[in-house]
Amino acid sequence: MSKHAVVQFGVVYALLFPGVFGFVPSPTNVSVVCHNFVNVLYWNYSNPTEQMKFAIKVEPYESPSQTVDTSQTYLDISSYSTDVEDDYLVLLTAHDGQEKSENVSIRFTYSKDYFDENKHKYKCSLDFPAVNTSVHKDVIEVSFQHPFKLYKQEIMNDEFTYTITHDEQMVEYSCFEDEDLCNAEVHFNQSVAGQCVELKLEGVIAGIPSYTYSNVCVPQPTPETDKTGLIAALIGVGTIVLFITMGFVWLLCRKWSKIPKIPAFLRNVIPGQSPTTQPEPTPISKMTPQGHTPLLTDSFSYDSFPSSPTEKDCKENTILDDTVVDLPVVSEEDMEGEDFEGFGSSSDYDRPKFLQEMSPGDFTEGYGPRPPVI
Repeated sequence: MSKHAVVQFGVVYALLFPGVFGFVPSPTNVSVVCHNFVNVLYWNYSNPTEQMKFAIKVEPYESPSQTVDTSQTYLDISSYSTDVEDDYLVLLTAHDGQEKSENVSIRFTYSKDYFDENKHKYKCSLDFPAVNTSVHKDVIEVSFQHPFKLYKQEIMNDEFTYTITHDEQMVEYSCFEDEDLCNAEVHFNQSVAGQCVELKLEGVIAGIPSYTYSNVCVPQPTPETDKTGLIAALIGVGTIVLFITMGFVWLLCRKWSKIPKIPAFLRNVIPGQSPTTQPEPTPISKMTPQGHTPLLTDSFSYDSFPSSPTEKDCKENTILDDTVVDLPVVSEEDMEGEDFEGFGSSSDYDRPKFLQEMSPGDFTEGYGPRPPVI
């Protein structure tokens, strides 16, 4: 038999008995979902049988491979791919009894060091940490935990860089694992007051991407939340109170300036009053009324008058400014009686002499009560 005839016979035999050569259909639509370190393999199969089994072989790049069989069309392979820094190749084969299909492969990784867009159809990702937002005037405050504190993977003990996009504007931020919270501020226009805005947060740590969306509703300013008017009112009231206080202090100062000085003997008693040096008063002699001395003598004439005291006599008899000499009051009856008594009655010149103050610093002699007529 010629060689050509043998080849033809083999082709016809394979078409008539496909199970002999293992013509079992391969799984289709193979995919993997690797998210938050949970890795699940999915596939489809068109004509499964009661004896159909699927063999899954997981081959890490840095660790030994493992194989597991299942009759379902999905499999959680997280326990076979625990090292998030490794790269994984998954081979899937369909078994029908003793026959098997050709394998179908797929690769996935969390690590940025192994990821290759030409080899990896799927790139594993993480959920963005839960985001807390609060609105203060024209700023949205954003805070969340660092991914390392959330997932406890050593690969994440690194800087976390992330961006926040709002109103087509993207701002980049970063935080480290030793920080209690990652904080950011997003400024917005007052025109969005009373509306809700959407924030898009995207982050990458150790080459692992994460993203989320957050809707924030900006409240309409109200008298309770808008404190601009309250601040202005407080400033106005404070200014008025300040002017009133200044006026009150000014009035007190003017009033205090009219109060007499504290006596010297009280300055040592009242706290805060230090004694001041005062000039010692000029010692003066006590004035006593002079006895009754007739000023009119036998040689008295109307052309001569008693001479006034000289300036020297005034200086010698000077008393303190505060000393006031009280003169006796003369009644009208006495004055009338004096007018009709002739030269036989005593005159004003017969009275005792006293010094009296005419004006501050100006003293002159006066006369006391008239002595009785003998």
